[in-house]
Amino acid sequence: MVPAEEVILRGLPVSKGIGIGFPIFFSNWEEDVQEVEISDKDIDREVDRYRKALHQSREDLERLRKMSLHEGPPEIVAILGTHLEMMQDPMMTTVMEDKIRDLQRNTESVFHHLIEEYKKRFSKLQDSYFQERVRDLVDVSRRILNHLCPLQRTKMSEIPNNSIILTHELVPSETVEANSSLVSAFVTAAGGITSHAAIIARAKGIPFVANIDIKLFKRIELQSLVVDGSQGLVIINPNRKTLKKYQAIKRTQQESYKLLKSSTHLKGETVDGYEVRIFANLENPKEVDLILKNGALGVGLFRSEYLFLSKKEFPSEEEQFEIYKKMARQLRGRPLVIRIFDIGGDKKVDLLPEQRDAKYFAQIGHELNPALGCRAIRFLLRFPELLEAQLRAIIRASAFGEIHILIPMVSDISELRQVQAFVKKICKELKEKGIKFAKTIPVGCMIEVPSSAIMCDSLAQEADFLSIGTNDLVQYVMAADRSNPHTVELYFSTHPSILRLIRMVVASSNCARKPVILCGECAADPSLIPLLLGLGIREFSVAVRHIPIVKHTIRKWRILEACRLAEGALEHTAAQELKEYLAAETVR
Repeated sequence: MVPAEEVILRGLPVSKGIGIGFPIFFSNWEEDVQEVEISDKDIDREVDRYRKALHQSREDLERLRKMSLHEGPPEIVAILGTHLEMMQDPMMTTVMEDKIRDLQRNTESVFHHLIEEYKKRFSKLQDSYFQERVRDLVDVSRRILNHLCPLQRTKMSEIPNNSIILTHELVPSETVEANSSLVSAFVTAAGGITSHAAIIARAKGIPFVANIDIKLFKRIELQSLVVDGSQGLVIINPNRKTLKKYQAIKRTQQESYKLLKSSTHLKGETVDGYEVRIFANLENPKEVDLILKNGALGVGLFRSEYLFLSKKEFPSEEEQFEIYKKMARQLRGRPLVIRIFDIGGDKKVDLLPEQRDAKYFAQIGHELNPALGCRAIRFLLRFPELLEAQLRAIIRASAFGEIHILIPMVSDISELRQVQAFVKKICKELKEKGIKFAKTIPVGCMIEVPSSAIMCDSLAQEADFLSIGTNDLVQYVMAADRSNPHTVELYFSTHPSILRLIRMVVASSNCARKPVILCGECAADPSLIPLLLGLGIREFSVAVRHIPIVKHTIRKWRILEACRLAEGALEHTAAQELKEYLAAETVR
């Protein structure tokens, strides 16, 4: 054992904030399951034992889901819903029971082998979607196994105050159960920015750093820890000076949070009176009331593919129409921007619209490089029946509110023109049938690949509005996967190339007198918001939980100050120099 001295480790920043506390090693369910032969007369008893464990696991998740509906952010509810659906899958029900009967082994060993088999299959598919499905599978299976053979261990909800959880990997349900008033931070060896556990940690406001060697902690005399979720730092045994510094930062953050919660109703307006419009990103149509309570002016990005990603079939035109109509009515005249299905890439689909293209369809999203494959508008134009059904549902729903259509991953102006042609054709058909719809239904393009950013002047002339999707834009421009720990240092939202592209898009939109909205994680970063204002962004769309901080940040700046900040930023040509410049200039 080495002396208790300060040690600084650097990992992947997953969830911002400062955690100060005492280390708790949280063991995962990794023990070998014993295999025991069972007799014919014990088969039914083992099947019943499995059914009971499955039923208890469902009850656990239902309890967590109900609790989250009242207390937790909507992201948590959606993830728990996915886990409940997984427990209805034949693999978890009939297949498992058949295997117990066929193999005549104890339930836990049969279940453990079945899960390991599926994990191996998923793990061979090296992309973020399937890696996340592996984590979901591990999460669900761990819960069932714990009911089959309960482990004597501390529950996440029962850990001591000021605890910092050290574990190999977090699964979503453990993160859901974590009490943010008790858990100061998470530190893991595995995990990424886009994992479900990461999403839940951010929603709960718990700092989280990943890619840290947990085994190292067992070789050091641990007394206390500081976790800096913004910088990705884990400080072991901080000295008095370090501890005092981070305690001050944490106090400031807590005071700021209280202030933010009390000013949600205020406008997003600069000191000198320039109004900045703040909209909300949305995946779940049931959350419309929530975004209005949090001061959003409408829905700036409805990710419509989440209507069916966890289901067995595409929603019909009628099902979509009812959902869009209800949302439009709830918004009472506020804008509802519906992004048409963005599937493919990391959003896999195994749903067949019709048998003639079954072989080709099954390959969509499973390409060698799915991020550069047939996703979003490319996918929809391959299957026009899906596109037409969605557009028809949207256009019919436009009679009940202000609805806009947003096209994802536009890489060529022909894609915009094809969608516009579909809209024109559908409007003509509906008019002939006497079906009402809005006189004007704006059609916009997402700017998230380099070609659309470079050709934004042409797109701005023909589209009704533009929407800058910074998450994908940074990824494609920098050729850096933000969920890959080996390229995370290249993923700069403030890279000089990104700033120049944003400026180009804003200039082209202004010239064509078309609105431009910016969505993506950088839109919610207080250190970047003044820079974006200076680049000309006047409309933001962010996750509901970020609306207060966005408004608060905007209300501290003058437009002239923001413009000067942007002018200075554009003079820098190296990403690190620019980062340092912004860090120095945006402190308030």
